[in-house]
Amino acid sequence: MNKQLKLSALVAALLVSASAFAAKPGYTADQSTDAVTRNNYGECWRTNFFDKATEGLVECGDKEAAKPAPAPVVEAPKPVMVAVKEKVTLSAKVLFDFDKAALRADAKNELDPLVNRLKGDANLKSVEVSGHTDYLGSEKYNQALSQKRADAVKNYFVAAGVPAEKVTAVGKGESEAKLTEECKAKKLKKKADRNACLEGDRRVELTIDTFKESVIQK
Repeated sequence: MNKQLKLSALVAALLVSASAFAAKPGYTADQSTDAVTRNNYGECWRTNFFDKATEGLVECGDKEAAKPAPAPVVEAPKPVMVAVKEKVTLSAKVLFDFDKAALRADAKNELDPLVNRLKGDANLKSVEVSGHTDYLGSEKYNQALSQKRADAVKNYFVAAGVPAEKVTAVGKGESEAKLTEECKAKKLKKKADRNACLEGDRRVELTIDTFKESVIQK
């Protein structure tokens, strides 16, 4: 009976030892902690059947640590050309004398910066110059005056180097007057006061049609 008990204990011990080895195949491992046994130099103890290719451990220097996955490549958003329309309003008071269509000498101070901008725009598609008047006078007269003023600004641009084929001039007369009702309601008796009230309707508008680079975020 004692012999049988001793044999059973020996088998159990071998099984425990085998399971410890199986946890770290190819190495001698501590049965209580499952850690690889090391010598005085800190080197791992390997068994006689150690196969580095299949059993090597990173902690023992027998296997390369797995490299982190490379970060995904994120492409920067690409710029695209977007059509843009911009409106610039110029007061007729700055450009012309009252009821006249010839440009004032100091009108260049307003027009030259626009010339430089238009000439420097490689993506410029077109520029529409529209003349506007107040409601005073006949509709026919106002139409003619607004056209002459639009033509005067267009001619200045072209003479300064803006491509003629990209500039158009149109007279809109009093058709887009915005202050008529407001100024009539004030019942202004003095001509100077009435003209001052309507000043915003006497204008030249530029509609600049171009393309600009823009980045579209996804």
